[in-house]
Amino acid sequence: MTFTPSVVQRPQQTRSHETMTQILDAAARILETKTFEELTVTEVVRQAGTSVGAFYGRFKDKDGLLQALDERFFEELAREFLALMLSPAWNDASAAELIRQVTRFLIDIYGRQKGLLRSLTMKARFYGDSQFKERERYAWDELFPHLESALLRQSHRMRHPHPALAVRLGFQQLFFTLREVLLWEPLLKGKPTYSAQMLAAELSRAYLAYLGWEGD
Repeated sequence: MTFTPSVVQRPQQTRSHETMTQILDAAARILETKTFEELTVTEVVRQAGTSVGAFYGRFKDKDGLLQALDERFFEELAREFLALMLSPAWNDASAAELIRQVTRFLIDIYGRQKGLLRSLTMKARFYGDSQFKERERYAWDELFPHLESALLRQSHRMRHPHPALAVRLGFQQLFFTLREVLLWEPLLKGKPTYSAQMLAAELSRAYLAYLGWEGD
């Protein structure tokens, strides 16, 4: 997966790579409690235990930092999703189990960095961030088709009159509901929150019901 570089220079030495990782980790932690607009370079380097010079030696500006965090997240998403698909149980799993596995996977990976993903989503929605949209398109165009083809191999067990439509639209319903609940529900005072286990079970159930799945 190759995108427009967001860093001034990719670190080559181990120490330089560690410094960059510390900066990214510190920024991700801060974004759990603050918006991207509230985040400052001074706070990031203080939490990272490094310097402003080290920051600007790796990032052009704050936007470059957010792009690097975005790249790291999508690289992690792609790597772990591909590992899931290559696992021994993937090819033999029923559509129901595939959906449950993918739903649990998405809840886990999106739940790890809610603050970062809120910031990325806001930037893409309100500022038209083209690089974020490019990476999101990669996920839909290159990763989702693996799940789509695996599910459609079992379309004979789906009662929906148009299985191909149902597989795609059903997954979009699952994904966007999951993302909205994980990222925004905790910010609404007085609203119920759902455990990861409950969310995975209910979203999988809704997707399978929409497909008209006949089986486990």
